[in-house]
Amino acid sequence: MATARSVSPGGALLRASRMFSIPTPLPPCPTTSPSEFRSDTATQNFPTHQIITTLESSRKQGDWGLKRPLPLRKTTKSTQAMIRVKHVDSAEQVTDYASATDHGLTLQKFQELRLPVTELKTSHDGLDQRRMGAPGKSVFENDTTDPAADIKFRWKFQGPWLAGITLGKFNKWLEKEARPRRVEFHAFLKEKIAAQKLDAAQKEALDQGLEVPETVDPSSITDEQVTDYLRKLRTNDSYHELYKTVGQFLDLAPLEPPPASALNTGALNLGSRKTREDVEVKSENPYAARGPPATHPSAGISYLRTNMYLDNHPVYGPQAAHPPIKARVLKPKKGGYVGGGRIGAAGFVANNPFGDSEQNHSKGAMQNLDPNVEGGAKFWVHPLYAHVDSLGRVRASFGDIQDQVTRLVAEESIGETKVFGEKPEEEPRGAAKIRRSYAYKSARMSSAESYGINGTGRPLLTLKEGPK
Repeated sequence: MATARSVSPGGALLRASRMFSIPTPLPPCPTTSPSEFRSDTATQNFPTHQIITTLESSRKQGDWGLKRPLPLRKTTKSTQAMIRVKHVDSAEQVTDYASATDHGLTLQKFQELRLPVTELKTSHDGLDQRRMGAPGKSVFENDTTDPAADIKFRWKFQGPWLAGITLGKFNKWLEKEARPRRVEFHAFLKEKIAAQKLDAAQKEALDQGLEVPETVDPSSITDEQVTDYLRKLRTNDSYHELYKTVGQFLDLAPLEPPPASALNTGALNLGSRKTREDVEVKSENPYAARGPPATHPSAGISYLRTNMYLDNHPVYGPQAAHPPIKARVLKPKKGGYVGGGRIGAAGFVANNPFGDSEQNHSKGAMQNLDPNVEGGAKFWVHPLYAHVDSLGRVRASFGDIQDQVTRLVAEESIGETKVFGEKPEEEPRGAAKIRRSYAYKSARMSSAESYGINGTGRPLLTLKEGPK
């Protein structure tokens, strides 16, 4: 029986390194619902395979740094040298690859926008601040994965997001992960009760001027006290505190609490002064409604922390605003379409800019679709911000430009206009004007004006006569 060929330690290290191996592909994009339509040829929300590129001289020879050269007929058709390798050695002993220009060019276009990736807003922060283009906080400001940190700053958790798993997966997780830790949970509750008792005792000692106790032994907490504490957590007034306690113990991803209309009205009886606003609890974590992201909130598409920088034009100097870009109308606001308008800019689909802009007027480009416009209707927009949602989709927002000078400079950069130094266009001359310019004219060497007299023969200047 043949044995496998031994590999030296250096060879095994190089074979497992990123230099000589392709990283494991990421899981496919999650779906929002089982009935969602998905196309096999549509561009995915995020790339799952690493993009490999090569020099133009090497591409002409089929050299991509892989085990075998790739065919020139397929790899030289695209302008950009970008491929994704699914299998270096498939069952047919061939390299399974495909073009990766969809995600590669999208990344390049996004980086040209020079937008920082901001944090998601919670559901109670309001949408008006986002619509007005208010700068958001960068995802690198409070970037932490420490379980002891505040939950509103975290994006990675050890436990699952319970709202995003099926009933079968939840029961399996409950039997395998949660129930075996019942004894640990009771010990955790005793420590929590001891901390609360210590806090209350210290406050009482400070009010009465007594000696402040230092610690409370968790072993002094009885099982009856733990049971009473659990009953208190299960009441309608503190249902969110129960999940918060369990989530802190199991390190679960936060959930969006139900609205006040879905709560039990027992906490809102006639004898209580509490309103629905008092009972309703809002989550501080931005990922409670859709679930935590699969990767870092920046997704590696941008490492800028802010957009508060100054653009310096080589000719016109510092600019008051960042350069705008052109957006194409994908779906107008009217014309038989349901919902708001959609635009396409830099490879991303976004909502139409808000506000009293020229494009939102009755005769603007966003009102009706004009099929006669070559290439589709376009107008200038200003990039505002971008964030990555829980499904890995890049959400970019664009606003109407406020400074028309930057628009003129942007139009000049693509050759659509000229800001300064433009010569007036000469009127086209007809055949009569051209013949008149070449007609014979008598040579006129001098004139009456050149001799200082007018047309009547009198001098233009008269000298004052002296005494006779």
